[in-house]
Amino acid sequence: MSSQIDILSSDITNLNDYMALVNIVGWPHTAKDITSLLILGRPWRAVDRESREVIGVAVWWPMGRDWGRVGLVIVSPKFQGQGIGRSLMKKVLLDAGARSLMLLATEEGRPLYNQLGFKSVGLTQRHQGYCSREMSAEPGIKLAGLQDLREIIALDATVTGFDRSPMVTQMFGVGNATILREKNKIIGYAIRRPFGLGTTLGPLIARNEDCAKKLFKASVNLGVLRVDRILRADKFGQFLEAQNIPGNEISHSMVRGSKPSGSGNSHLFAMASHAWG
Repeated sequence: MSSQIDILSSDITNLNDYMALVNIVGWPHTAKDITSLLILGRPWRAVDRESREVIGVAVWWPMGRDWGRVGLVIVSPKFQGQGIGRSLMKKVLLDAGARSLMLLATEEGRPLYNQLGFKSVGLTQRHQGYCSREMSAEPGIKLAGLQDLREIIALDATVTGFDRSPMVTQMFGVGNATILREKNKIIGYAIRRPFGLGTTLGPLIARNEDCAKKLFKASVNLGVLRVDRILRADKFGQFLEAQNIPGNEISHSMVRGSKPSGSGNSHLFAMASHAWG
């Protein structure tokens, strides 16, 4: 089947093709969500040579010079099992060159990524529910302003080990960011922004689980809320469950190449998204 398709580069003018596949597989992304992913990434699409139908898509995002992330990998259900996903991923790997790549994989998708050289390095869990509490004032936490963005980006790079400043800047611009300072230094931050039919909270970086809970309380509002939690943060997961934000789907964090090495005393408790880590 792969000999009967073309793998073509894409841009924002192909938004409708991506939205069509997102809707077919039932993902919650809106057109605004996908627009952000396409603008900041390097998108590819698989096109059937005979019908010219777009039957698969994938995007990767440069994270500085040495790393990148892969996401939004979708193959139309009627074409699955025919090598389309593998062909898209091979194009992504070629395009990314020597960069190490990271992604999240379902249990079903993990065998393909293993065959392409990705290794599992951890687990994440999606939490989603109706948040019934309004944001509350928490000691030491305040809304971030534009003057805080540079320090937020620096903290994010220190904790994650790679540079995703374009993504953090974009999320900061469309969402509400809260920061926690200690001795006049930002030691934690969270961004809540629109996603799907509600909002998502992430990234959430904090010194410890108590700080993560405070940032959560100061950031959330009434409505549907999604949090993509790093699975090692067990007490934070229990806290989310108590807030009526139950955990469900578990995904594998996978890396091809070297794993980024974060540093500092703060930690990532919730990802920005499946795509951006």
